[in-house]
Amino acid sequence: MEDGILEDYLDRNVRVHFAPAMIGSGLSPYTEGKLYDYSTNGILLQESDGSLDYIPFASVRLIQIRPKPGLWERLTGSG
Repeated sequence: MEDGILEDYLDRNVRVHFAPAMIGSGLSPYTEGKLYDYSTNGILLQESDGSLDYIPFASVRLIQIRPKPGLWERLTGSG
């Protein structure tokens, strides 16, 4: 992975989709949280309760980064 590629996305809401081999029966295929930090080995997600989850990149299939809300969305609280 390119160094610093996730730097601009710290403190953004993300959805991490797990690799198929990492999904067990009855488990969610993804998790959501705020991108807290990352290294060459994995990422830290901050849960809504403030706890941190470490997810190694070997377990990740896809990271979806949510766009920042636009001006209208920030003013009205919509979206």
